[in-house]
Amino acid sequence: MVHIIINAKGGIGKSFVSSLITQYLMDNTKSVIAIDTDPNNTTLLNIKALNAHFIALFNEEGKFERSKFDKLMELIVQKNNDHFVVDCGATTFNPILEYLQENEVIEFLQSQNCEVIMHIPIVGAQAQEETIKGAMKIIEAFNCNFVIWLNGYHGKIERGNKKFDEFEEYQAMKSKLKAVIQLSQVPEDTTGKDLELMTRSNLTFNEAIESGQFNIMSKQRLKIYKRDTYEAMAIAF
Repeated sequence: MVHIIINAKGGIGKSFVSSLITQYLMDNTKSVIAIDTDPNNTTLLNIKALNAHFIALFNEEGKFERSKFDKLMELIVQKNNDHFVVDCGATTFNPILEYLQENEVIEFLQSQNCEVIMHIPIVGAQAQEETIKGAMKIIEAFNCNFVIWLNGYHGKIERGNKKFDEFEEYQAMKSKLKAVIQLSQVPEDTTGKDLELMTRSNLTFNEAIESGQFNIMSKQRLKIYKRDTYEAMAIAF
């Protein structure tokens, strides 16, 4: 199974979602290969416990090298792993989208008995409409399963009194959705700080909970967040 985490907007939690997926699968004893493609922010690669691989998709002149993505496709087909997690950065969005379409990659992988799931984060606040627009573009372009991640870290995803499942866009995409996963807003001064320190320190949940960097209650909050998030994720895996 191939998990592609993608949206055009940067800073919306794609790498965080990629990390969550990888950790969830590893904690459930799945064989996972994590791939980081973001040249500007190698978040996934920096979390050493995830053993992520970095694929440089751009050459020194800043040109997208399709041959590098060809090698990734070969790796996916040849390796007998349960799951691949591919973190696509904002700078790689357009060339990766073009590559997937031009080469009919989704159809090819499906023909190799490899299920493809595209994971698309949507955020609240100022970037909400841009991330919804990006999600619609992706879902309209491909025929596979999709998982929407509602990332409420920066604000609720709503329009007036309407929640996401009442949006016109949701009604248009819901037939292609495998799941909608809610990443809830957390108190900024407690759980928010704990998650920020964990991310900044390039730690997994398990490492943070065992680390001396966190006090007893910080560890407790991380345990709760991990448990609740994993429970929400279970419907998609």
